[in-house]
Amino acid sequence: NTALAFFLILGFPLAVFFAWAFELTPEGLKKEKDVDRSQSITHITGRKIDYLVIAALVLALGFFAVDKFALGPSRDADLVQTTTDKSIAVLAFVNMSDDAGNEYFSDGISEELLNVLSKIPGLRVAARTSSFQFKGENRDVIDIGKQLNVAMVLEGSVRKAGRQLRITAQLVDARSGFHLWSETYDRELEVIFAVQDEISAAIVGALREHLGLEVEAPPRVITAANTEAHDAYLRGRYLVVQRTPATVEGAVREFEKAIALDPEYALAHAELASATLLLVPSQLGGLTFTEAIAKAARHAELAMALDPTLAEAHAATGFVLRNQRNLVEAQTHFRQAIRINPNYAIVHNWMANLLAVDLGHYKESFAMTEAALRLDPLSLPVISNYVGALTVRNRLDDADQELEKLAAIAPAYYANVRGVRMSLGGKWANMFFGWLDACRINPEWSKNKFALARRLARIDLEKEALAIIEVAGPMARLSYVLRMLGRPGDAVTAAEAVFAEDPISLDARRDLGLALASAGEYARARPILEEMWQRSGGRITGGGLFPIDAAAALIAIRRAAGEETEVGELLAAIRDNVRRFREAGMTRVNMYWNNKSADYEEGLADYLAGEREGGLALIAKAVEDGLIVLPGEAYLKVLYDDPGFAPIRASQEARQARERDRVLAIVCTDNPYAAVWQPAEGTCERFAAVSTN
Repeated sequence: NTALAFFLILGFPLAVFFAWAFELTPEGLKKEKDVDRSQSITHITGRKIDYLVIAALVLALGFFAVDKFALGPSRDADLVQTTTDKSIAVLAFVNMSDDAGNEYFSDGISEELLNVLSKIPGLRVAARTSSFQFKGENRDVIDIGKQLNVAMVLEGSVRKAGRQLRITAQLVDARSGFHLWSETYDRELEVIFAVQDEISAAIVGALREHLGLEVEAPPRVITAANTEAHDAYLRGRYLVVQRTPATVEGAVREFEKAIALDPEYALAHAELASATLLLVPSQLGGLTFTEAIAKAARHAELAMALDPTLAEAHAATGFVLRNQRNLVEAQTHFRQAIRINPNYAIVHNWMANLLAVDLGHYKESFAMTEAALRLDPLSLPVISNYVGALTVRNRLDDADQELEKLAAIAPAYYANVRGVRMSLGGKWANMFFGWLDACRINPEWSKNKFALARRLARIDLEKEALAIIEVAGPMARLSYVLRMLGRPGDAVTAAEAVFAEDPISLDARRDLGLALASAGEYARARPILEEMWQRSGGRITGGGLFPIDAAAALIAIRRAAGEETEVGELLAAIRDNVRRFREAGMTRVNMYWNNKSADYEEGLADYLAGEREGGLALIAKAVEDGLIVLPGEAYLKVLYDDPGFAPIRASQEARQARERDRVLAIVCTDNPYAAVWQPAEGTCERFAAVSTN
């Protein structure tokens, strides 16, 4: 201890001077003045040689503690005990090339290393969406580790000059900031896959030592036949994650180029399949469903044939199958993708949506969403889904806490999701203002015409909603907006137009059946709805092939045909869905799922089963919570004609008027949203006249 005291008295000042004069680089210690700043990667971690100083002090204090309290045999054992969580984040490697356009390459190298580590059993790896969130920021590794909840962080840089590469990587303890391993690799571009395997092997070795990770050998990087195909693939990945119509179209071209250069590149086939499905009108592009499915299915099949052990191939196949409504097979492929790569965050999210929306497995879906959030804590769609799941479960404080994550990382996303959250209880104007705020922050949001039209219809701004529909054309599901406006005849016309464009789309066929039932065209509606009932396996779900309105319509159709005995199975299916809602804790109206409610479904089942008073009470409760009972559905005529429903309808119409007035009071004065949306001609004049009276 005397020697240790001597070090603390005399050695500490010397260490401080040493830290001031020298810098630690991957090649070793250099004088501060001799370090080329463009070569340095310390701007990411914000740490230099002072780690050595801190480490020395920590060790010194540790020796005192060991001497005094006899806590353990060695400092190495103590270090392992403090980093027992086997988790890591791979940050976007810095592009140190002279050409800023090489950023796709540095991002791609980072992502491929992330994907290799993701396949190691027992290691939790933060998803790309979250770990790349800090790109270009001078953030402390300890802060990053806290946000991503990981024990280790891998960071580095890539310099690409012609066919020459320099890749620098370093592993950092995210809890202490200590550098655990670093290396620089100078190689030719032709051996890019070998150097990635070399880096991953070194990382796994370091993780074995510092995390106690048990793995015999690291997985290998998926290779292409040539570097040109690999380069095109990296460009495609760089573009597709940006999720705009232009970038996804560009990604498709790059993946096609990669396949032309290497027809057996399974990974490129899988990514092309998934990207193509993003180009349908309900997503980001203009491909018809028929066109997108034909192309995507072909490349997903090729990916599976070339490499059935590839997680991305199973993910793409599941994505295609879900769009084709082959739900059992889709689920099988999603689960296999997760088995191959337990850290495949986007597939966890896809699986959560399939389980809830299509299969009605609401409890399992919530658990899958939580798993996706653990892997990808800063993902916009995952946070949005989780906020919605918490809200409908009435866990409002938890929902608000998660919602605040979006404020800093995606203001437009935050505005929209917050608007939906604040619309709970029938405050529909908040939903519309949230949408307008999102459009004002990012005008790209205004391109989703269905979302805007639906919000306008909810507050009964009919003229404005119809104007949106006219501009948008026969987009998928606009028939639902027309039904919200009480225009079933127009809904049929819109649904027929969509179905004519996409006759193989089961969603388009279902929407046509619902529109026909809404208009009272039971003879045409019945074969479609009966088909959907059979395809659903006799199960009602939140938003799949056979939702609650399909069940209510088919009940009315069967009764009109004198088939009362055939109604019981439909009523039982509604009640089974209500049971699954309630077992999952879903007690509030789900505005995120387009007007779903356990109270409404149970009330409607009771009413249609002859339990009039109890049914009306539950329907009234749902309407008070913010649900809208569609106003012009022929199959609900028995409900509309009931005197007991009159006060419920009056309450709904009063709320619509109140929320519409809240909107017009803002946009008809000094409209802060004039750049993105304005009321139709005459709307504000009518509002002023009514307000004056």
